[in-house]
Amino acid sequence: MNLFLKHTVLVILFLALSTSVSYAESSVKVGEPAPTFILLDENGKPQDIKDFIDKPTILYFTHNACHYCTQIIAHLKTAEIKFGKENLRIIGINVMAKDQKLVRAYKDELDFTFPMFAGNKWELLKAYQINYVPLIVFVDAKRIVRKVVGHYIHDPELYENIREIMQ
Repeated sequence: MNLFLKHTVLVILFLALSTSVSYAESSVKVGEPAPTFILLDENGKPQDIKDFIDKPTILYFTHNACHYCTQIIAHLKTAEIKFGKENLRIIGINVMAKDQKLVRAYKDELDFTFPMFAGNKWELLKAYQINYVPLIVFVDAKRIVRKVVGHYIHDPELYENIREIMQ
């Protein structure tokens, strides 16, 4: 085997092993604490989202071009009314946004009433395995991930998951 081919095989093996190990170590897992990050809010102010997970929380990963995501907003608003703001927190994370501009545009255009953060950070996208949106992460009051839903959701499934994190 020539030197170039040996080197190429070693590099590929190294990348495969290092990527799979670090990916497995940093991925969100049901039953473990929700990864938290410092993200910019709609005013461009850095916020630690850990401070917002002080009660049962829905982390709603979305972006400006997702049609299904915009439909889910009505379900989230209804859920907040049904379960109460004092009992449930809903946090939006816009995975396209690097700063407050896209966050504000999303909130204004769609009347998104919940806190939203700019989430276009490699570490966050990797930790939550964001390959597509919507992604909905249900976190209990102890900051433990209880369910990850990577698809459109209707009220019955949404409410069932909310009840589980409120127990």
